[in-house]
Amino acid sequence: MTKALMRLRSFLRNLLRFDGADGDLDAELRAHLDLLTEEKLRAGLPPDEARRAARIDLGGVEQLKEEVREARAGAWLEQFWQDARYGARQLRRNSGFTILAAFTLALAIGLNAAIFTLFNGVLLRPLQARDPQRLVSLFSAVPGESAATVISYPEYVYCRERGSSFSSMAAYAGGRVLLTGAGGRVIPAPEWLHAQLVSGSFFGLLGTVPALGRTFLPGEDQSPGAHPVAVISFELWLSRFAGDPDAVGKSLILNSLPYTIIGVLPREFIGANPEVPDVWIPLAMSANVQGGSPWFDDRAAQWLFVLARLAPQATLESAQAEMRVLAAGFHASDAVASRKPSLLVTPASFLTPSQRSETLPLAAALFAAVALVLLIACANVANLQLARGVARQKELGIRTALGGSRARLVRQLLVESMLLSGIAGAAGLLFAWWASGILLAVAHPPSARALSLDLSPDWRVALYLAAVSLASGIVSGLLPALRVSRQDPLGSMREESGAGAWRRGSRLRSALVVSQVALSLFLLVAAGLLTRALSKARRVELGFNARSVAVVHPNLRTLGYDSSRALDFGRRVADRLAALPGVRSVALARTVPLGNDFSQTSAFAEGRSPAEGQRLPVVNFNAVSSEFFETLGIPLVSGRAFTPAEIRSGARLAIVNESLARQFWPGEPALGKRLRQGRTSPLYEVLGVARDTRNVYLWSGSLPYLYLPLADEAAGQYADLAVLARTSGDAAVLAAALPAVVRELDPAVTAKAGPLDDNLALWTWPSQIGAALSTVLGMLALLLASVGITSMTAFAVTQRTREIGIRIALGAAPAAVLGLLLRQTGRLVAIGAAIGLAAAAAASRVLGQFLYGLSALDAAAFVGTTLLLAAATLAAGYFPARRATRVDPLVALRHE
Repeated sequence: MTKALMRLRSFLRNLLRFDGADGDLDAELRAHLDLLTEEKLRAGLPPDEARRAARIDLGGVEQLKEEVREARAGAWLEQFWQDARYGARQLRRNSGFTILAAFTLALAIGLNAAIFTLFNGVLLRPLQARDPQRLVSLFSAVPGESAATVISYPEYVYCRERGSSFSSMAAYAGGRVLLTGAGGRVIPAPEWLHAQLVSGSFFGLLGTVPALGRTFLPGEDQSPGAHPVAVISFELWLSRFAGDPDAVGKSLILNSLPYTIIGVLPREFIGANPEVPDVWIPLAMSANVQGGSPWFDDRAAQWLFVLARLAPQATLESAQAEMRVLAAGFHASDAVASRKPSLLVTPASFLTPSQRSETLPLAAALFAAVALVLLIACANVANLQLARGVARQKELGIRTALGGSRARLVRQLLVESMLLSGIAGAAGLLFAWWASGILLAVAHPPSARALSLDLSPDWRVALYLAAVSLASGIVSGLLPALRVSRQDPLGSMREESGAGAWRRGSRLRSALVVSQVALSLFLLVAAGLLTRALSKARRVELGFNARSVAVVHPNLRTLGYDSSRALDFGRRVADRLAALPGVRSVALARTVPLGNDFSQTSAFAEGRSPAEGQRLPVVNFNAVSSEFFETLGIPLVSGRAFTPAEIRSGARLAIVNESLARQFWPGEPALGKRLRQGRTSPLYEVLGVARDTRNVYLWSGSLPYLYLPLADEAAGQYADLAVLARTSGDAAVLAAALPAVVRELDPAVTAKAGPLDDNLALWTWPSQIGAALSTVLGMLALLLASVGITSMTAFAVTQRTREIGIRIALGAAPAAVLGLLLRQTGRLVAIGAAIGLAAAAAASRVLGQFLYGLSALDAAAFVGTTLLLAAATLAAGYFPARRATRVDPLVALRHE
């Protein structure tokens, strides 16, 4: 203990009184030297000889000081401070190198930090709420199945009333409402608002205090349709009420129903969804927001997201165990014993478990891409440090001659590299803050609401940035430090800079250039594949003709239309559209191809019913009018379409696509065969077989698909309806006129219209973002590699000036000198390109699911990106090499 205290005391003394400790060391060495001198004087030596002999016996004073300093407690901290000060002076003295290297690293570090900031905001950062670590989400999940879904209202109530693991629970669901009036004034241009249905406990669970008014009372979400009250966002308060503090108590007309505003939320409130709603409405008003009958008593209707706050004594594990028991009790009476869902308890997040599982691989791929850019930047800076090390060989040789060990030199060079990466990290933080906002602004689908995420740096971002900066300093500085620190003091001080100096370390410099070229080509090939895939996706064969087709979706459900009234209204709209000039055909359908919604049903061939307890096969389906196939240009490979008379008569007919026909009746003609929906539904006779289309997903053109007559009750009792019109003119022009046509038939009905081609844009958006981002990363990597090659070639020309001058003096033509330097650069580029192509070919299959039928080894992408890289890198080496052809032999021979 005493020894430890003495060590601590010595450490603090050396740390806090460094100058005093060094002064004591000088005084002690002088006293020791004086004692040795007196001994030599007593031995009869003259004073000068005695002093000289004493110094020889004592040894090198400076070396002895270094040994003592290294033996002190905390010597490493003192030496680090010395190295840092010396390194800072060196970086300041070489400002050109510092600016170029710091800028290179700052771009790569900032890009990595920007991606992590987005990742942190979406996946890691807790919800903005009181004590967010205690918040959890509940999902319904069937054991053995990966997908987790939302929860029914009866199950939510069952768990809320019987559970003891949570101090409070809240439910919410999304929706859209049409704003037609505000504050007693009619709005000339009705506006769709993003709404959120919430239980009365929602805001209390999050700990939200409104900026004005209040939030919902517990009883305001109990009686369906009884309390039309609303809480509005800060932005809606500013845009519709100009920040009027008396807005509380005024009304909003939403879906033709007046709501009383009871509160305004703070500007910074995000809630449980990054697409921040404009208005919050009690859960009991769901019939007005979502249309149709309320789902409060439907055990099978899963429509609610559920948040809960853990009770003080509860943990995530204990809550999960209790919810498993409660779910078993709730589903005990379910008919299918093999598919009784359980409840999954997860930390509260913006994403569902399914979304997280889909997002993580994409995030990993993105992190890998930006990590490659960082490696290229580190290789670039490492090459710069190697070149700078050649210029510092005399300095390092002198330091070695004065007693500096190789470890001391490596540490000094590493500290300089750390300082450089620290400067780059500070600049990268500013770049990350700016770039993450730009990425967030573009990272949402066309026509979607902008996401609201907290992207301010927190401890996770700071820790990640520090780790990346530290790793960058080590990666870019360690190899150059190890190579440069291998010094022969005498040779270093004697040898002049030139070809000999340039040759030392040339293998490492060449390896770094090769790695830059290989990594750059790897990213460029990925960018080329994704860009080519995007172009192919825009020209992909859909199986139907989406051009010149306009689609209108009347908003009927929220106005109380049932399925029968909606169908009658749709037919009147179709008749009106058919009479417009230029309209060639009109059809009705429940859903549209490649839209936001699709329908599924269970179906199986007659006589092939699954065994009791087994899951029924699920297929996608649509309910369509007789004109649907003609309007969309979907050919029937056999049979025919429904007739209007057959639809009106309610005939049990069906049309299947080729994939469904092969699945249900392999090797047999499907016409005349029969199928069933559910185990007890009537049989349907197959009337026709349609060509496979990309109805549901753009990347799949062979999903089994079923078409049913639109009037059939089994096709769905919903008011959702779409009217499709093919025109001989511009679909966008026709779409602009469709809402007015709908209002002519019922002024209360609003409609959303647009060209059917817009659906394709929605599906190609992820590929567009991926192609754009990969192109930016690939071009940035190419830029960094080109800068590295330019700086390496320029340094080679500078170091080999004398050699080049001798070659020219001996008769070498300028073209020969230029060719010599370009061949050396070209050889490195060729080796790097070969490695990059091999790596890209091996990894390209990972991108296969995003290529829309494009080959993972697409020749155009591989050859095109290789030629681009070769042209850019050879051009980067050409311009500094051309300077070598202008060397004056007389000046070169005098060059040191």
